Amino acid sequence: MPAHTDGGVGRRIAYYRSVVRPKLTQQELANASCVALGTIRKIERGERGVSDDTLQVIADALGVDPARLRQDRGLAHSQARDGLPALSAAIAAYDCPEDGPVRPLAGCETRSTRQCSTGRRTRCT
Repeated sequence: MPAHTDGGVGRRIAYYRSVVRPKLTQQELANASCVALGTIRKIERGERGVSDDTLQVIADALGVDPARLRQDRGLAHSQARDGLPALSAAIAAYDCPEDGPVRPLAGCETRSTRQCSTGRRTRCT
């Protein structure tokens, strides 16, 4: 259970507490997370570290992902960045089918068969 001791975690908790709708007071956050009010105050001021378990219950009460509150958020961002080339390649493969480029819809005749209200089939162009 590593404790996050930098003031950044507390600042981020205070930020999310004040922008969440409805906004929460420190007391409301303490009640919602079952963490003592004094502990919430000290964490927000950077006077006290926060364990992973405490950070999890505070994040749950705020309705945010705990990674948004941690100081090591860069790890999540770098993992997402690392996945971008594979995602880009998958999108490129989807957009360029092997049988050649797709004609624009404006140049194609669209034909469909539909059921009329009388029950007869008609061809539309």
